[in-house]
Amino acid sequence: MTAKKKLTPALATTLFLLSAVACQVVVLKLFDVSGFAITQDNAYILTRVMEGYLIVLSLLFFAFTKFNINFGCFKPGKANFKKDMKISGILTAVLLVLLVIIRLVMNQLDPEVAARPYFGLYLTKYLRWFYFFSAILQELFVKGIVEDNITASCKKYNMHFSVWMTSLFFFVLHMGYDLPMMFGAAVLCAVTGYVYEKTKSVYGSILLHFVVGFVPTMIGIIA
Repeated sequence: MTAKKKLTPALATTLFLLSAVACQVVVLKLFDVSGFAITQDNAYILTRVMEGYLIVLSLLFFAFTKFNINFGCFKPGKANFKKDMKISGILTAVLLVLLVIIRLVMNQLDPEVAARPYFGLYLTKYLRWFYFFSAILQELFVKGIVEDNITASCKKYNMHFSVWMTSLFFFVLHMGYDLPMMFGAAVLCAVTGYVYEKTKSVYGSILLHFVVGFVPTMIGIIA
């Protein structure tokens, strides 16, 4: 009997989540042994490594278990796509306003922030030119793989369980970053998770993920 027949979707999903966390622990340990200290200037390296092993794990579990990769999140249907864009568009607009207000307030409190330009793409800094593709990869992974497989593993559909278990996993997966970053990743995952559960469209999640990760540096909130 093959592993694909032996493993239930719930067990395959659990093993995948544990394997991903184990990989992150190993990567962080290797960084520590090599003397590589994770800072704001090089944290993007850990992110790229994380994306790499998550792709490999996803393909392995898809090939040998009942673990599923749902590319249907890119084909939600016209009605769901419109609903997704409407909700995410409103959230994005609110977020942009808040970020601008934060920048203006920081100008009054921190001379270093006040000296920064109000706009800059900084595409060569921290591989920021890759961030849009990173947002696509991570949202496909979080929504079309993790969240959908957690949902499929449940005896009875529970939107809140799927969203918060996915957020908890994303929180733990960011263990190599500082605590505010970990909580920020979990909150973003939860917000976009609810939107995804309502629309089964990943496009709004990609938009919000990109704005949260790209815009603060672009408008000078983060150096």
